[in-house]
This record gives sequence, C-alpha cells and structure tokens, in this order.
Amino acid sequence: MSFFKDRAGSFELTSVKNLPNAHVAYPGERWTNRTASGEILPGEPVMPIASGSSPTAVMTMRKAEAADGIDQIALATRVIDIPDPNMGPNSLGPNEVRNQPILSGEWIMAHYSGVFILTLVVPDTYTPGELIGWNPNGTRPTGKAAGKGAWCKNANATVAKGLFEVERWQEVNSTTHEGILTVRFLGRTQN
Repeated sequence: MSFFKDRAGSFELTSVKNLPNAHVAYPGERWTNRTASGEILPGEPVMPIASGSSPTAVMTMRKAEAADGIDQIALATRVIDIPDPNMGPNSLGPNEVRNQPILSGEWIMAHYSGVFILTLVVPDTYTPGELIGWNPNGTRPTGKAAGKGAWCKNANATVAKGLFEVERWQEVNSTTHEGILTVRFLGRTQN
C-alpha cells in the first residue's frame, strides 16, 4: 500500500502541491548532526563542506552543485518534523512543517541511502528503472516553493546524475503530469 493514496478523504488527489517534497519510505544511512549553509528546501540534494578545524566543529551542508561528486551527495529533510509545536494562530499542518525551508544554521537531516517518495519532481512521465538526477533549473510542480530546481530524468539532470532509480511512478494529474515518484538511492553506499 502506498503512503500517498489517490484520494485525500473524500477528495480525489489532483495535485502534489500539499504533499511532502520528500518522505522516507525505507530508512537507510542518515545523519542529523549537520547544519545548513544557506537556505535549503527539504528534498534538495546537499553536499558537506569543511566547517572548521576544531574537534567540536559541526559539519555543514550546502546545496549540491554540478561539479560535486556523487559519493558525498545526500537528500535533505528537516530534523524537526511533525507534530508541529506551533499552536498559535498560524499553526501549520504536517506537510507544511515537512516542506518549510531549512534556514542557514538550522539542523538538517542528510540521507545517504534508503527509499524515498518524492514530489519535488519535474512534471513528466517516469518508468521504473529510469535513473534520476537533479536539475537546478527544473520546473517545480504548481504550488511547490517558489523558485527553480527539481528531480528529473537523468538526461536533463546536471547535479547528482544517477543518484536515484525509479521504483514506482504514480501520476496524479494526467494533464499536468504531476505525480509521486518512489525512488531507490544508488549513491555511494550502493556502488
């Protein structure tokens, strides 16, 4: 059974805008002792950077770039997850909490292996077995965070090429080709 269903209550699912950018379907190697360098959106690829020579220095992660080797690239998610402790007038739902940007200096969870469900994906059609990478200029599905950058077919990727293999594609809108992509990590631990 899929984590995401074709329906949300009595309503048919027709968009991925309110779904988490990245959800862990099967956990693998992950580290939470890292902080963000610059704003990072959950679901983006990240890369560790040197952050000091002190024995107590904390590893810092930045957005991955085209020149980065795939061996150190990880998938970013928030360390702080649901339930949302904010009970004020602007309290957030569980998926809104998961999709909040990780601000510079905040803790980040870096995933180096596992199976993930992604919705921060260029609208297209995907086939099991295809390789997936990151396109920093990729068009995001309508309703996702402003800006560019999304997971896409390897042929259009310039960062983290071949980081994931498609296991399942569930299209939720046949007009816009938005959907839910289940992928298996092929990074350094799978080589």
